[in-house]
Amino acid sequence: MRYGLLFLLCTALAGTAHAEPLLLKNQGNSLSLSIYNQNLALIKDIRSAALQSGNNDVIFDGVASQIQAETAIIYGDGITVNEQNYSYNLMSYDNFIKQYLGKEVTTVRTNSTTGENIYETATLIGEAEGRPILRFNYGIDSNFPGRVVFNNIPAGMSNQPTLAAKLNAKQGGEKNLYLAYLTGGLSWKTDYVANISSDNTLDLTGWVTINNESGIDYKQAKIQLIAGDVHIVRPMLTRSFGVAKGVMAMNSFNVDQAVSIEPESINSYELYTLPNMTTIKDKQTKQIALIEKHGVVYKKEFNLDTPFYFGDGGVEFEKRHPAITYVVKNTADSHLGISLPAGTVRFYENDKSGNLQFIGSDNINHTAKEDTLRLHLGDAFNISVSGKINKVKEKELERKPNHLCYNIQVLKTYEVEVTVNNAEDSDNTVILSQNFPEDYTIVKENIKSESKNANTRQWHVATDHNSKKTLNYTVEIKSQERICD
Repeated sequence: MRYGLLFLLCTALAGTAHAEPLLLKNQGNSLSLSIYNQNLALIKDIRSAALQSGNNDVIFDGVASQIQAETAIIYGDGITVNEQNYSYNLMSYDNFIKQYLGKEVTTVRTNSTTGENIYETATLIGEAEGRPILRFNYGIDSNFPGRVVFNNIPAGMSNQPTLAAKLNAKQGGEKNLYLAYLTGGLSWKTDYVANISSDNTLDLTGWVTINNESGIDYKQAKIQLIAGDVHIVRPMLTRSFGVAKGVMAMNSFNVDQAVSIEPESINSYELYTLPNMTTIKDKQTKQIALIEKHGVVYKKEFNLDTPFYFGDGGVEFEKRHPAITYVVKNTADSHLGISLPAGTVRFYENDKSGNLQFIGSDNINHTAKEDTLRLHLGDAFNISVSGKINKVKEKELERKPNHLCYNIQVLKTYEVEVTVNNAEDSDNTVILSQNFPEDYTIVKENIKSESKNANTRQWHVATDHNSKKTLNYTVEIKSQERICD
């Protein structure tokens, strides 16, 4: 009987939790970050724990202070998680004051004559304007000329945010516990440098800028960047074996293995995996090279939307400067052909003396392969465009009575003149675009136009250096008018 009771006692003790929770530190080379464009990141981590069979209390030390606690997943082989608690009661003066209200503290004053420290005890009863209010045996002091010493670290207070869990292990022993959670405070953006190398080629370099405001350092982490706007994020973190296997895949991390920056598609987003492990400290901005392409083919255009309004008014304009546009096809033939995350492209070019000069910048959206980039860098200083409508003729085509009024179909004919003045030392082509009403016909033109869309025509006006070129065209426009006597 006595041996049976002893056996039952030992069995019961084996199923109880550790007297002290297991504190699990970051192990290095086991951390992975998937960072989105939207101040959001998915953190994946592996911690080793010596678990006993049955119930265990564990603490994951050093999780992000902006963790979305409801998204946290803890997983391990043969592990069942019963409870999770996130603690953000961090060590700070304000938190110590709150925790010690009504409790005894030690005070320290310095004797101004001898320099000796004088220690006393007092009760902390409040705080005002950053100074403690103390009750001594001689009274209450709200302007104490010394320091307050707190006797102990209050229970639950930590120097880093912690995630605690109560879990059950089918078998005891050394186990890997996998942790994944979403957090705010991490973001990334892309900046590009385009160096003009010739009249039709440039060198393009892309840099990723990662900003960490999440509250902790990430040491030797594998970094992946997600390009695209994620609308629904939480379903990515469901308690399923699919997610767990994804987290467990972090076992295959290899610091020495070079990973291509070439992006891969994932659920209609683009995923960029940085080739090397890197450390991102809290309150740090880090730049990492992402793209480097040489000899990228571009075409330089000058574009102007002529502002004629074919109705009442808008019959003349003077010295409009066309926009400088760099056109780059995102194709392999153009020596590019890679998905480009949204960002800012800054252009540089050497002057005749070989000095590098900044010549403009523009933003790009997420750009897929085979798309075309059109980058506006400013307006051409030495090229100007002037125009006028020389003559307008009107002809009534049809008149129909409508109650006491008439519906009239009118044909108006406009004779238009647009002059391009190229004061540069190089030959240039200016692309002129004009929007027309719905029912229009170009009946005469000295430079052949092409259709940009249903209501817009374009003319490519080629000019020699230091010369002018004039476009003349005649357009007929039908319209409906209502006239009442």
